[in-house]
Amino acid sequence: MFSALRLKLHQTFSAQETYDPLWERALDAGEDTGYFAHDSAVWVVHGGMSPIAAGIRALLTQALHPGALAGVAEHSNYQVDPLARLAGTIRWIFTLTYGDTKSADAACAWVQRLHQPVVGNFTSGNGEEREYAANDPGLSDWVHIAFADAFLRCHEAFSGPVPQGADAYVREWAKAGELMGVTNPPRSDAELKAAIAGYESRGELVGGPRVAEVVSFLKNPPLDPVVLPGYRLLFAAVVDTLPENHRKLLGLESATLGPLKVPSRLGGKAALGLAGLVLDERGPAELAARRRLYRIGALRDVNYLEIGMTEQAQIPAGFTASKLREPVGHGQAAFEALADGILSWKLHERSGLRTRPDTPRVQLGSFVHLGFGFGPARITAPCRVVRLINDETTAEIRSGFAYGTLEGHPETGEESFAAVLCTDGSVYLEIVAGSRHSTWFYRLVAPLSTAVQRFATRRYVQAARLLAQDS
Repeated sequence: MFSALRLKLHQTFSAQETYDPLWERALDAGEDTGYFAHDSAVWVVHGGMSPIAAGIRALLTQALHPGALAGVAEHSNYQVDPLARLAGTIRWIFTLTYGDTKSADAACAWVQRLHQPVVGNFTSGNGEEREYAANDPGLSDWVHIAFADAFLRCHEAFSGPVPQGADAYVREWAKAGELMGVTNPPRSDAELKAAIAGYESRGELVGGPRVAEVVSFLKNPPLDPVVLPGYRLLFAAVVDTLPENHRKLLGLESATLGPLKVPSRLGGKAALGLAGLVLDERGPAELAARRRLYRIGALRDVNYLEIGMTEQAQIPAGFTASKLREPVGHGQAAFEALADGILSWKLHERSGLRTRPDTPRVQLGSFVHLGFGFGPARITAPCRVVRLINDETTAEIRSGFAYGTLEGHPETGEESFAAVLCTDGSVYLEIVAGSRHSTWFYRLVAPLSTAVQRFATRRYVQAARLLAQDS
């Protein structure tokens, strides 16, 4: 239903005709948690849809400093290729937010290298001619402050208060400022507001023709006609979040209908809500970070404690055990075809499940949304890969994986899928599961759930035979 709009949004944010979030998926590499924990305020504020609005507000706010504006106007081709600059900014933000420390440091160093030739002169708000350099701490201060303010205020306006508190976000994001050369970034919301007030009181923020040019461009950017109506709603909502004195410097006004003020924020929330329906709740960068965190043992978000139960001789008490070992083919080629089908999600897809994995092939920590049913009766079942199977004994070879259930799954437990090659050449599909119903509702409809599970198992076997025949 939303495939065309999803494609246009992906093209807009990535500046690619063919969207492939390769660099985002690569954030699963590394051996540490990065600078920001998965339960940090930074992850909350930079997640969801409000960062789309924050990007607009950050550009408007940064433009009020003539030095920062001169650097953009004189050393970028934002009017010719605005999406490329947007894509570069998104890459820096997400790498710093979700990457390991090595990747985050490299992203900051990359931006600083790009900024090295960005030097020149500008006229300050006091009419003085000054020199600027993009990597100068004075300009870096303002860019950091404008960024933190934009992301925090837009989250508050469109998503609600930060659960950990506004102070937590400002304090945590101060690390980003330090990595970009800011000497003493604000570490509380009060300090952030005071820093902005300081620029205002010193007369360092100004409007003027060059600001008006940037504002005009941001009001009517060369976006795809499919995306543009939602952008205009969002732009009006972002303007409504700005302080009155900043709106005046930018030459902007809150939308009105006669003497009445238009509730622009409702339009902005509607635009972001639609974006949330079209795009995944968690983007590829966050999903990649969660895979890394699971792999290194820093995240355990499955909703049961008995991880690895399907490789044990006996399923733990309290879980319903089931095991299937069904012949589906013969020979090395059939085994390899089935193993490849399991590890590329084809077994699940061919069994009729709606399968939305975060990696093209199964890997440790992969997240997958499984769906079955139709319309309002469709059930989604989120899972995470908790184990890879790659065993060889004198009797058989096994290849596959096990996934565990996450919050929102109708069951609680674990299920494994393996292709098995025996010494006589027989190829089997082996499925082992230990599960229990996750809520009272699913316990109430237990007979129906059992029937669905049996039906799904039969479909797995049928799909496995087809995969083995593909050899």
